[in-house]
Amino acid sequence: MRTASWSCAKADLWADATGDLTFSSWLGVPMQIRGRMGGVLVVQGYTPDVIYDEDDVNILGFFANHVSAAIERYQAIEELRKSEARYRSVIENVGVGVVVVQDGRMVFVNPSMERIVGHSTQALMAMPFTGTIHPDDVPAVVERHQRRLRGEPVEEMYSFRIITDKGEVRTLDLSAVLLQWGHRDATLLFVVDATARVEAEQNQKRALQQQIELNDLKSRFITMASHEFRTPLATIHGSVDLLMHYDDRMPVDKKRLTLLKIDDAVERMTHMLENVLVIGRSDAGRLQFKPQPSQVAVFCKSLVDELRSAMAEPFRRIQMAMDLPRDTDAYLVDEVLIRNIVGNLLSNAIKYSPHGGQVTLRVRPRPGELVITVSDQGIGIPLADQPQLFESFHRASNVGNISGTGLGLAIVRDAVQCHGGSISLQSTPGEGSTFTVVLTAPAAPKESVP
Repeated sequence: MRTASWSCAKADLWADATGDLTFSSWLGVPMQIRGRMGGVLVVQGYTPDVIYDEDDVNILGFFANHVSAAIERYQAIEELRKSEARYRSVIENVGVGVVVVQDGRMVFVNPSMERIVGHSTQALMAMPFTGTIHPDDVPAVVERHQRRLRGEPVEEMYSFRIITDKGEVRTLDLSAVLLQWGHRDATLLFVVDATARVEAEQNQKRALQQQIELNDLKSRFITMASHEFRTPLATIHGSVDLLMHYDDRMPVDKKRLTLLKIDDAVERMTHMLENVLVIGRSDAGRLQFKPQPSQVAVFCKSLVDELRSAMAEPFRRIQMAMDLPRDTDAYLVDEVLIRNIVGNLLSNAIKYSPHGGQVTLRVRPRPGELVITVSDQGIGIPLADQPQLFESFHRASNVGNISGTGLGLAIVRDAVQCHGGSISLQSTPGEGSTFTVVLTAPAAPKESVP
């Protein structure tokens, strides 16, 4: 038998180096682990006649290769276990929701996803993956999910809404990739709660829109003021000029008529400014509701008398009809708001009615409510104008040369809302309009009526 000189040794050689040894022969084969020297597989002989040869070297080398491979597998498994532990720690502690979807269900959910949706992992895995998605967003999410599974192009990130366990609607951003889970196709989802960002964007858009609307209102107000104030100011200027130059030669009746024109022009300007102030108070949230016992029929009659005096010329052209409760019936209402509502509706009805047209004011009590209806046979309101009709400074497209500020119906809207009511409109161009207002107005106790 031949001894492999690089791997075999006599005991006396080792004894010289290390002292007394109990074995008589020694054979060692190096083990290569991942391309590097990782150790030596050794056998030792304990009787003097044991001598290792080349066959022993080959046999031991065979075993060394298998041991090296086993060690490599063990190290790989251990490294994989440590790697999985590291990744699991990252996945479980990252602030992003991580979900694996397979066969339409969630098969893995990390704690962050639990916190986002408010459901436990067990609850989420027991429902379809669309179980928490807002019903309106389910079709789009499912469609994208199916396209991704088919390998079709899908946007890298998109948003959708969910409903949490507390019923709160939140917006999420989602990105996804395909992967193998248990040797089968699945989708890995990364989910971020984008609610705060979306709300900030919406607030920014609202602020921008409000600024645009404010600038538009300013522009429309300037246009309205320059147009509507021009006529009464011209009347005042002309009348004053007439009095200054011809006062001593004017008959008393003509002088009185001139002064009445000035008074009427001032009244018109005052009314326009009051409307602007009312709109300003409403926009600032300073329009108040102060109900008091009121005999509504008596109050409405006095409003009609005021309009008859203030709008003498147009009032003479129309027929006024009233259908009111008994004079003695009293209701808890805010007379300031009622004046804004009824006064502006009647003023518009009279102004836009043709000669001989009828304007009707009807007040009908219902349990806890008053229903106020103002109808006319005037020019009507085109359907396209009706959605914006109650906005400040908006006027219908068919008003022609009839003067107006576009504030009256905005004031009516705000007064109705402040009174806890609602307003509706029925109108046909060329036939007339009917505005119906429903107000909260319980009957006043008898002893509270003066």
